[in-house]
Amino acid sequence: MTKEFETVNYEGKEIDFEAAVNLMDDELREELHIQLAPCSSQEFFNKYCEKHFEKYGQEFLLNNEGRLVW
Repeated sequence: MTKEFETVNYEGKEIDFEAAVNLMDDELREELHIQLAPCSSQEFFNKYCEKHFEKYGQEFLLNNEGRLVW
């Protein structure tokens, strides 16, 4: 049986949400979870990308599998 992956849209690409979450900054992810829950995965991902840029000064860049792109 194939596992269904939840995806979010990132610049026109479908991203594995679970893989992306595993790459997120733990502190920032937990802070947003407290602020936003309950919300959709897409809403959470969009807000995380925004806050990641504010904190690090660079985009949270991912490929289609949800892996960081350097």
